[in-house]
Amino acid sequence: MYSPPPYWSLTYGPSSGIIDPSYSPNNSSHGKSRARSVGRLNSTSSSNSGSSNSNKSSNMIVHNTPTSPNFSDSFCSSSTITEGGALLSPPVGIGNTSLCQQLSEEQFDIIENLDYDDVDDMGLIDRELSHRNRESLVQQLYNAEQDYLESLNQLVTLFMQPLRKDAQQPSSNFIGMKKIICTEHEIQRLFGNIEELYDTQREILLSLDSRLRMWGPTQIISDIFQGWFKMLFDVYIPYLNNYDNAVTQYERLRSYQPFRKFTDGLQKDPSLKGTTLYSLLQLPVRSIHRLVQRISELADTTPPLHPDYVGLKMCRQRAIRLLEDIQAMVEDAENVDRVVEIQRSMTGSPLTIKKGRRIILEAELSRTHSQSRVVGEKRVYFLFSEFLAFARPRRQQQHDVLHVQYQYKGHLNLERARVKRVAPEDASGREFCIGITPLYQGAELLDTTLMSQYAATHVIQLNNAQEQKLWLEKLNQVIHKLNAKADRKSTASGSSNTRNSSSSRKRKQTNGVQWSVVPYAY
Repeated sequence: MYSPPPYWSLTYGPSSGIIDPSYSPNNSSHGKSRARSVGRLNSTSSSNSGSSNSNKSSNMIVHNTPTSPNFSDSFCSSSTITEGGALLSPPVGIGNTSLCQQLSEEQFDIIENLDYDDVDDMGLIDRELSHRNRESLVQQLYNAEQDYLESLNQLVTLFMQPLRKDAQQPSSNFIGMKKIICTEHEIQRLFGNIEELYDTQREILLSLDSRLRMWGPTQIISDIFQGWFKMLFDVYIPYLNNYDNAVTQYERLRSYQPFRKFTDGLQKDPSLKGTTLYSLLQLPVRSIHRLVQRISELADTTPPLHPDYVGLKMCRQRAIRLLEDIQAMVEDAENVDRVVEIQRSMTGSPLTIKKGRRIILEAELSRTHSQSRVVGEKRVYFLFSEFLAFARPRRQQQHDVLHVQYQYKGHLNLERARVKRVAPEDASGREFCIGITPLYQGAELLDTTLMSQYAATHVIQLNNAQEQKLWLEKLNQVIHKLNAKADRKSTASGSSNTRNSSSSRKRKQTNGVQWSVVPYAY
């Protein structure tokens, strides 16, 4: 069967160096069949001219490249081709242009009726972008977990292990002998279960690393996420529960000279890059939130047709549920950090860090006096879970960063205190005022009775009615809790005294019985 030659074996003209006079580059009938199935056109032309002008083959030249400005038009101008070394010409009486037009209209119009669509390039681009976004998010998650694990490693190897090694060495109280930095009990309170947390994070990072090594467009990752949640819950709940102990222990140890010298000396370690022990202890508090955010972003980026779409949606739900389970403890740990931040920035304060202390409210308010018409100075009031402190703010701008320091001015003990709304006529016409009257206790030698009296009322002005209502509510809640705690303590103390008195009477009776029996034993 005849097979047409490739297009580079065509001749463009009836003879060497001669252009077919029927050729016209501007002929509209030629452009209509432009760039259409060259091979089929060659086959038709050759079948129509296979038996004509075979004697002219030896005198014609085959051109390898088109010489006309339009290859399709030049091809339609001449149908002379080679077949087995022989040159074929179109039949006599049939023009080359009309032949090309006839072929284009009758034989090639079927291509236009097939309703053929090109490949969906935009769909391919979208899938490629989706794949790259997923890979980028997984890589970001891996990098974040790697940095986090490195920080935990510094916490364990640079701080906890040297302190534990020092605590296990025998110590002496002789003058000149080295003192231990902290005891085993203090180390346990300071670091909690940080070693278990480190092991868990190391296992998480290894699972991410193994999955990234085989990453591809259809790779799933939700299966390893599913195995994380139980491990994370088991190690982060104890750490968050111990966080108040850790921060309180750290602040107490900072006042101990050997511990302060140890931590300050480690600040010169280049691997820490200025990181402190306290900042390393803070890292686990916010790590779960970061992990949940990454999983949610990955679930949102994964298209519905991806094999991991359903699995990632389930992982996001479990991650959000995990965050909800520990959210209250995370907020409590952040509250502890805020208490430390306030007390560190308050100069001249006699208050020290205490376990269980929380910040309830803080605001910049005005202190007023019921008999004065002069507007009081601005004070920042801090309502803690035990007392109300107030200080003068000092703001400094350094390198486009606002730093606020507080000058301690005083505090009010709220146990057995009284709080009331102060009318404008009792506060020199000022609205939204509340009065706080703390209880003053003093011992007087009047029938050996402990006398209690209330000190002067401290009046502060709130900014609006809503703020006044909020502060009244929170102050009453704090006072109620403190009073209930004092009542329980008093009841427990009375019960203890009663038990001690009863035990003392029993011992006296027993001694009396023994004294009466023993002489008769002889």
